[in-house]
Amino acid sequence: MKMRKLFAVILAASLTTVCAAGCGSKTAEGSAATAGTETTGAVKESTVKESEMTTSKEADGEAATEGKTTTDYSHIEKVKIALIGGASGGNFWGNIETGFNTEIASRGWEGVYWAPSTTGGGDAAVLDLAETALIQGYNVICPVINDVSIFEDFLTRASEDGVLVIAFNSNPGEDSVIAQVGIDSAESGKQQGGQIADFAKKLGIEEIKYINMCSALSNTNQQATKGGVLEGLAENFGGTVTELGEGESEDNAATAQDAIGSLFIANPDINTIFCIDQYSAVGAASYIEENGLQGKVIACGLSLDSDALQRVKDGALNATSSVDSVYMGGEQLCSVAEAIISGAEFEYKNFPPKIWVLPEDVDAYAAEHGITLN
Repeated sequence: MKMRKLFAVILAASLTTVCAAGCGSKTAEGSAATAGTETTGAVKESTVKESEMTTSKEADGEAATEGKTTTDYSHIEKVKIALIGGASGGNFWGNIETGFNTEIASRGWEGVYWAPSTTGGGDAAVLDLAETALIQGYNVICPVINDVSIFEDFLTRASEDGVLVIAFNSNPGEDSVIAQVGIDSAESGKQQGGQIADFAKKLGIEEIKYINMCSALSNTNQQATKGGVLEGLAENFGGTVTELGEGESEDNAATAQDAIGSLFIANPDINTIFCIDQYSAVGAASYIEENGLQGKVIACGLSLDSDALQRVKDGALNATSSVDSVYMGGEQLCSVAEAIISGAEFEYKNFPPKIWVLPEDVDAYAAEHGITLN
């Protein structure tokens, strides 16, 4: 297989079909789904040690030796896969589900896409669905894992049952899962930091005075994204970078906008907003627009839908970005699972291409992808 990696800005004229994404977050349009709803360049050898995975599941009619450690999933002959997303519907998760269902159908696999029925359930809600998948006999389970400590018992029992667990759109670490598919939080943040540095230079900003906005300050993946933004700034911006506060969206754009407003009241010198989740990006754009701060405050979007593109065109956002979520939930995820099961080489990290749309690219991108703008 050829690993698809792209760490440079991709201009719209050369883009393939893509969908919106957030850095480890749910989209603003995410709607409910229930557990009953059915719906990559050269690769290197996994660095997961054999001692990190155990199985006592019977394979090929012979019981595995108790306590034997292995990364061998060749006993999975008929794939039954469950993808446990952060939400259902919307520009990001909806297209992940579409890509997933299309790909498993083409491979003749049995599978389901499940997501928490309400927003805000976090890891606990995802864990409930992962547990259900384990009970129902799914042999490949791909949940969003932010706080790995919550999943420890599930991961142990899945390993004992010979179930392949791949982290999706999260990175719990190589000590916990054999592979992950989805956004690399640190790399995504680093790219945002590089873009912010470029915009600051163009605006003549000598000191970046920022606030950090995410869905929850306790979200480890989003903290990694923030770290990536700071790294990108350190590499590309020569001036001082000062934090003036942090806020949480709580997975709600209106809540994000209110939090941003409160931070501006306390710190009117803010000139940059780190948008770490989709809701914060929408809230930031609304705040900037409603207060006439276009060209004075830097903020980047996290989707490629008509709303985000229009806000870039109108100047409320300096740029917007996402990944090819159809590919991520479909071909990329299934190819990684297939490689592991077949014993082929694979990488632990599988980051889909990141796509940036700058103001000068908005019209061309919208026309290419059939998106109507005002």
